[in-house]
Amino acid sequence: MSTYESIYPAFATSDYDPKRNTVAADVNCVPLLWLAMFRAADLRTETFEVTEGRHTEKVVATAPVAPVGRALTQLDAAVPVLERLFGEPLADHAALLRAGVRAGEGDHVTIELEEIAVLEGDEESYYETLRLALASLDGPADATADRDRLAELAQLRPVRPFPAARLLLDDMAATDDDYWNFCRLIGASYLRPVPWETGDGDAA
Repeated sequence: MSTYESIYPAFATSDYDPKRNTVAADVNCVPLLWLAMFRAADLRTETFEVTEGRHTEKVVATAPVAPVGRALTQLDAAVPVLERLFGEPLADHAALLRAGVRAGEGDHVTIELEEIAVLEGDEESYYETLRLALASLDGPADATADRDRLAELAQLRPVRPFPAARLLLDDMAATDDDYWNFCRLIGASYLRPVPWETGDGDAA
């Protein structure tokens, strides 16, 4: 996840600096609260030319992008929806994510999804699942299906309760599943500290 105006800035924008623009990262999934910052209308599809050595290919990619202010407003609006769907408190986690996004440089937020979609094996199906998941954040149509879809995208393990927002900050006792789900809720640091791991930033 990065604070950048274009989608896929890591390979599409020459002045992209991951040390400056990347907020957080995860592997093969999109953390639940990252999804909460976007809606289906935020999805954008573009075609990029990617060059490796002498070979250039066109890549059609889809990703969400939104101004920081709107993304954080949408995050706040989605929290009670997600709390009802999962039956777990998420406001404190969202506050820490909000602080991390605000600490990043740039006035937009985006997530790079292309590698995840490719690994899923069916890109069209992946992006359709994503669209349906983002649409459900405005108010679930089918609570079970919407919860399962969001959990699949975030790769959440079916264990309860969710780990506390201060799991790492307070060095709480936890299981492997707790650590796994914590990252699937909010992500992890990448090249720069994040408030949910170090306490840096204002989570108010």
